[in-house]
Amino acid sequence: MSNDSSWEPFRVFTDAGSANTMCNWLQLEQVPARVETRSLENAREAEYCVVVLSSLAHRARWIVAQLPPTERELDFLATGRLPGAE
Repeated sequence: MSNDSSWEPFRVFTDAGSANTMCNWLQLEQVPARVETRSLENAREAEYCVVVLSSLAHRARWIVAQLPPTERELDFLATGRLPGAE
């Protein structure tokens, strides 16, 4: 891991649950991340910002850009059989 310990904003959410989900996903993928809460002007509302290490921001973007597996891919992973093979 790099010695660079600067953090940069990655995604902003309006609810803590979504921010925590994104943060956990990135951490599972070996990208250090944390959630920072920021109060908005009226102090009644907040936004939740997921921040990542600057040195790994490119990896975080790559992870999030990946498409989820299709049903056919999931079936293959679960059974080991190719579609159409009897």
